[in-house]
Amino acid sequence: MAEQPPLTRAHVLNVVLTYAAVASLWILLSDKAVEWLFSTPAQFALASTIKGWLFILITALMLYTMLRRRINQSTASPRLSRRQWLPILLLNSLILALTAMAIAQNIGLTRDKEVARLETIADLKSRRITEWLGNREQDLRQIIDNPRYGDLSPSRQRTKPSDEQAQRLTRLVEFISAEGFDGAALFDPAGQPLWQTPGAGVMNATLRDALARVTAGKVLRVGPYLDELGQPRLDFLAPLATAAGPAPVIVLQISGSHWINQILKPWPIPDSSGEATLFRQRADQVQYLSDLRYRPDSALRLHLPLHHDTLLAAQYLRLDAGQRGPRVLSGKDYRDMAAFGVVYPVEGTDWYLLAKIDKAELNQASFKESIWIGLISLLVLFVTNAGIILLRQHTRLLMTEQVRHSQAQRLQALQLLSAIADSSEDAIFAKDREGKYILFNRAASQFVGKPAAEMLGQDDLAIFPPDQARMLMAAGRRVIENNRVQTEEEYLTLPCGDRVFLATKGPLQDNDGQVIGIFGISRDITGFKRAEADLREREGLFRALVEQSLAGIYIIQQGRLCYINPCFAHLFGYDSPGALLGVGPLHALASPEDSERVAELVLRCEQEGGDIHARFSALHHGSQALEVELYGRRVDYRGQPAVLGLLLDVTEREQVEQALTRQAMELRQQNEELERFNKVMVDRELAMLTLKHQINELSRQLGLPPPYPQAPMPPEEHP
Repeated sequence: MAEQPPLTRAHVLNVVLTYAAVASLWILLSDKAVEWLFSTPAQFALASTIKGWLFILITALMLYTMLRRRINQSTASPRLSRRQWLPILLLNSLILALTAMAIAQNIGLTRDKEVARLETIADLKSRRITEWLGNREQDLRQIIDNPRYGDLSPSRQRTKPSDEQAQRLTRLVEFISAEGFDGAALFDPAGQPLWQTPGAGVMNATLRDALARVTAGKVLRVGPYLDELGQPRLDFLAPLATAAGPAPVIVLQISGSHWINQILKPWPIPDSSGEATLFRQRADQVQYLSDLRYRPDSALRLHLPLHHDTLLAAQYLRLDAGQRGPRVLSGKDYRDMAAFGVVYPVEGTDWYLLAKIDKAELNQASFKESIWIGLISLLVLFVTNAGIILLRQHTRLLMTEQVRHSQAQRLQALQLLSAIADSSEDAIFAKDREGKYILFNRAASQFVGKPAAEMLGQDDLAIFPPDQARMLMAAGRRVIENNRVQTEEEYLTLPCGDRVFLATKGPLQDNDGQVIGIFGISRDITGFKRAEADLREREGLFRALVEQSLAGIYIIQQGRLCYINPCFAHLFGYDSPGALLGVGPLHALASPEDSERVAELVLRCEQEGGDIHARFSALHHGSQALEVELYGRRVDYRGQPAVLGLLLDVTEREQVEQALTRQAMELRQQNEELERFNKVMVDRELAMLTLKHQINELSRQLGLPPPYPQAPMPPEEHP
């Protein structure tokens, strides 16, 4: 009988510490697992009971095993062999893989839960916007359908409304104020205002264009748009029903973006990064219609490029019109922060509502749950390894099970690889050393118009014209000879026409590293090549327009001329733009008295923005004086702020203006001379009249007839 080792304090401490560790982990992690797996109180109570009994059973078995091993343990304790360690390692790996799957599932569940929440928020807010717009249109329909408001416009005989009309106008103002409108106005079909409330805006180009599109009995919504004061504005238009004559158009106006902010800003979760925004497409720009959480007062002012690859709103607007339904998107928001959101179209408008949160918030929620899953996994690993120690005699059975499981995983991997190849839109194929196909996926079959089963065992001569087939076979031989991956463009003739493929081919090797054939992935880039050719054509057209322009075109960056067209150089007497670019800044071409002013205008435009429109004197290369007009605007050029503009030679126009000014001064002097001469003549005539009148008066006093009875009285003596 084997000698039993003595029971020491170390062995007792080992048992006690092991029990304490298992009990602590069980209490700490099992409650969290029950909370995570069960939701109802009944399930929670049942799970807690089962958890308690399992704790008693597991700890009892653990203590029994540890004490029995101690009793049966001989002085020389055998060690586990390498073959006996293999099942333990495989099972531990499986537990870790399941833990990874659980974490991945938890991430997916968290994402799905957040998607459902965002979809609910986006659907609710889009419906509220639609309902709000419908209510405002219904308010306007109540006005146009009410016959009492049909004669609101003053008659042609009266410039002011009658008392009855004034009362109706008062009631109308009270009605629109109660319904949330900021102002109202009445215009005739020509756009002339008939009356308006104090808060109403003035006629503008957008509103004038809308007047031509109104139809009887229908409400036309205009906007939102920026009015002449640069403030957001939303108008509702409809013609009033009149007994005779052209129908005037009533306009109800809402100024600012408070109406949409009241709908979008509330968020159901406090301290969340969630945000709802409203946007639409304007040409090649994404225009935000509402104020943004991190950019106040940005409604209708923030525009981002539609070609932005990762912008959530740009991703949605690049979709075809038929695909613009509710959609989940992942990318970046207007702050260039990683975000995750849901887009819903607003019914009856070209607006779209985006409800999004930062990805950091989503990842944080997933990370907390993943920590608990990892801790539970540690507990499972501990319990599993304890069970393996208890059932060490079944090592071979476990090894067999693991081998079977490994084979199943390999088969699943092969099936997955086949599924991936068939689901790819690129042609994926493989050939043996003779050039015969041994793999041909679904996309490759669609390109050549033949089933994959028919292509297996065939070479390129069975698919392509002889010259193209020989070219492909030669490329395959080069890959085998060089034993390296190569990528090149291939122009092939297929049943659907001539196509261009970007083909990547590499050597196919066996387990010993011997080349047994080649593999290849071919992507159809025909559309890309056509787009590339079209882009080159457009670039050439644009360059021709700029180079042949009759106006001087320039780009200034960091205070220096970095581009000018030939016309700009010719204006200053240079043969080529390169000769003039060496001058440096634009103000070096100005006269000394205007140089400082031009430098200040260019610097302010480049740093602060705004437009340039100024006239200054410049110096021709031949020392001649020029009068030029300068136009400029700030732009982004190669990622840096710059000034782009035109330069026009106005020397002749300046000379004509100066000649006209001199003629006007000469005419003014001649007119003043005539006025002085006329005044002298009039004063002399008045003096003669006064003298004749005095002679007549003296003759009457002497009793003589007046010598000048026909003389009129001086003007100052008329009554």
